Amino acid sequence: MTDLATVTKQLEPRHKAAVAWFFARAGSDGPWPDPLPDGTLLATKAKGIYKPEWSPYALSVRQSIDSPYSDREPVARGDGTWYWLYYQEGGEPAERDSRFPNRGLMSCIKDEIPVGVFRENQSGASGAYHFLGIAVVSGWEEGYFLLEGFSSTGQCHRRGPQPWVDYVTTEAEKQLEAEPFHPQSIADERKRVLAEIVRRRGQPKFRSGLLAAYGGRCAVTECDVAEVLEAAHILPYKGPATNHIANGVLLRGDIHTLFDLGLIAVDSASMTIVVSPELSETRYRELSGRKLRLPADPGSRPSQQALDQHRAWCGL
Repeated sequence: MTDLATVTKQLEPRHKAAVAWFFARAGSDGPWPDPLPDGTLLATKAKGIYKPEWSPYALSVRQSIDSPYSDREPVARGDGTWYWLYYQEGGEPAERDSRFPNRGLMSCIKDEIPVGVFRENQSGASGAYHFLGIAVVSGWEEGYFLLEGFSSTGQCHRRGPQPWVDYVTTEAEKQLEAEPFHPQSIADERKRVLAEIVRRRGQPKFRSGLLAAYGGRCAVTECDVAEVLEAAHILPYKGPATNHIANGVLLRGDIHTLFDLGLIAVDSASMTIVVSPELSETRYRELSGRKLRLPADPGSRPSQQALDQHRAWCGL
């Protein structure tokens, strides 16, 4: 977790005042925001992402009822924080940096600068907008900016892929909960479980190559139980081209899960393990600084560029 004071201490006064304005109105409805007493605009009706001329950072993001973009619904967590997947300006992810509002949000990611967040809920009414408060722009995935919202106590989840992970896992849980239990289908269910184990282990050729390269041992824990070792992609699987040995690491199942969730990464300069602060109260903290076990064959070692991209995605 991170706190409001930490992410606002570097802001210039008018930016800090704007953030305070949104934070004070978190969870409330109201009209379009008026300028601050010093004339600072808090948003513009011309664009959903407002990046003022006087700052390299975006100041606020807004969703309109008639928005052409596929923004997800904001999701509240039990600890009072929330997250939102907010689509960039422009339809194509590849066009992201061609538009200055998107560049403003990317600058927010780089320097961990918070933005005000609000949504239109009733056109023409006095309470036409709902103010979610403020959020850290946590990352960007496939056209979506990942917004991590602050709780009323000023706490926020750390920068990283958590909003995207939470969204995907929540959707998967909804699907599982919707499936009825049929005792007569236990055999079919067992087949599905076994198929999932095969999928998690990785494509047979890819996995067998990593098993050979790493001598049948987990690159992090040295576990040598083949049944629990999995072929982890460093960068996500996107067809056969990503099934290259250099884009893989042999990992024990639980370490693979943490790697995919962005809770552990690799420092490519020292080839040591980096552990998320979220694991600081767990036994996994002992992995921090541990050397990654590398294949003897240099051609089978993980790509440093891929490891760097994964670590950047993790926000570690």
